[in-house]
Amino acid sequence: MVEIRLPISLVYETTGVTPVSDIIEALRATDDLARDAAALLPSFISGLQIDKSSLNVRILSQESPLREAFFLALLVTYQDDLRREVPPMIEDLFKVTVSDKYDTIVTLVFLTIVFYGTGLAIDAVKKMVTSSLPRDRFEELSELLARQTGRTSDEVLKIIQAHFEKPSAAKRLLIQAKRIFLPSQRDRNAPMLVDRDRIDSNTIREIPYVGEAEKPSDFDRYKPYYGVVLDLHAMDRDKAATGWAAVADGISDRRLKVRVMDPVQPSDLWGQPQVKADIVLVSKLTADGYVPAEIQVTGLVKRREPPPQPSPSGTAARKRSRGRGD
Repeated sequence: MVEIRLPISLVYETTGVTPVSDIIEALRATDDLARDAAALLPSFISGLQIDKSSLNVRILSQESPLREAFFLALLVTYQDDLRREVPPMIEDLFKVTVSDKYDTIVTLVFLTIVFYGTGLAIDAVKKMVTSSLPRDRFEELSELLARQTGRTSDEVLKIIQAHFEKPSAAKRLLIQAKRIFLPSQRDRNAPMLVDRDRIDSNTIREIPYVGEAEKPSDFDRYKPYYGVVLDLHAMDRDKAATGWAAVADGISDRRLKVRVMDPVQPSDLWGQPQVKADIVLVSKLTADGYVPAEIQVTGLVKRREPPPQPSPSGTAARKRSRGRGD
């Protein structure tokens, strides 16, 4: 068994005195999500086992800027047959070299799950998938983590989703990911540093405050699809945005509720038995896992009109004309 002590540092570039209650909330959230980061490490490093982890405060200063520096202590074991291979692998992976922003891979995993959680929080508020700076940051981090560990970005996403699969875990992540940014948000969205990675005010501004949209029903999943053929089975003029139902070919055999989103208008669908559209599939958590429940139509794919064909009579007339001129 090997003990490894890894630094994780947070600096809030605040200009005023931060309330102690906000510091406590941020510390608790950091401790909680650092444990998640430690628990996820074996999923990225084959043969590794984390037996215990603890986060210890090294420096805490309430002066401006607010500084929080930690040591994450890990008790690590690994399979006997990997005794020669794993230690250098750990040494290489715990010191990220593909970017000068992160001191260790633990910080990279930590930030990846933080921005995965903020993405859940934004989805919960807007009830749909939209582009956002926190979501862009998550995609950037997951791609970097994939390159560092030999995974694909899709594999990184699946590993994180599996870890937070249960509603209680997803709710905890959503809340804790927001609490980490609380000292910044209280001080006009002051920028924040995690290691040397600077999170700017615009990104922090898009993260919902603690307390917003934390109901269990907010743990729907939203996945975009493009160019999907929808067989429309129900239309209701009296419910312009939601009075629709359709089967999405190749995605689900069930007839699902359809919600029409701007810039698509209900008139674009009315009277058409089938359309090709860009959609967001909303899945809800049930006893059987996540089940498709709703289709959000976000755009229509216009079908190409075939080029006009000359009429037979016109073709014959042109041939007769050419014949008389020869």
